[in-house]
Amino acid sequence: MREFSIKDGDDIIQWLTTLTQSHIVLGYGSLLSKDSRERYSNIFTQGIPVTVEGFERAWVTRSLSEKQTYVGATPHKRESLNAQLIPTTLNPTLQAREKDYRFVSVKSENVIFNNIDSQYQALLIEQLSPFSLWICETLDCHEPSQAYPVHQTYIDTCLAGCLEHGGVDEAKAFVANTKLWDHPRINDRAKPLYPRSARVSSDVHQIIDTLLQP
Repeated sequence: MREFSIKDGDDIIQWLTTLTQSHIVLGYGSLLSKDSRERYSNIFTQGIPVTVEGFERAWVTRSLSEKQTYVGATPHKRESLNAQLIPTTLNPTLQAREKDYRFVSVKSENVIFNNIDSQYQALLIEQLSPFSLWICETLDCHEPSQAYPVHQTYIDTCLAGCLEHGGVDEAKAFVANTKLWDHPRINDRAKPLYPRSARVSSDVHQIIDTLLQP
């Protein structure tokens, strides 16, 4: 799919009119990374930064098979999280990737387009309304533990995707809008243990390390 240079509301409207998929996933974890979603889920579509209202993101998704903990979203009326609009089919590859979650529908009015003039918001929501919007809700919440830690390459994958699509502000929003950062963490950059890790440069590693400083 052709990628657009997204600078304002008109660009997003043009982008929406080109979509052939009826489904849009609101990616808020590793799907934020273009490299990760292309190489491991065959999703070759552009991501558009948005904020999703009514959901809280936290380190609560335990993968029994991968022995790791990932971010997950749960309904919460007073919370929000930053994400990306990712047009795709709900194909078996994606469903296997998200096996520890369930896809739940999201209303278009719960989506705010980031860094877009407020005058466009109502029009953009109207343009978005014909699509089916989905977010991955965690099925069974567990905080990270020594047996199910968080791996640095997973964090890198998420934050590299934020930096790529929305810059430092988007990455800062990920950190600020994610609960339970005080967790066991393994630095696996030398030998990635997260199975869908993005290729992240040393320069980006430095930015991420700065963002994660207390």
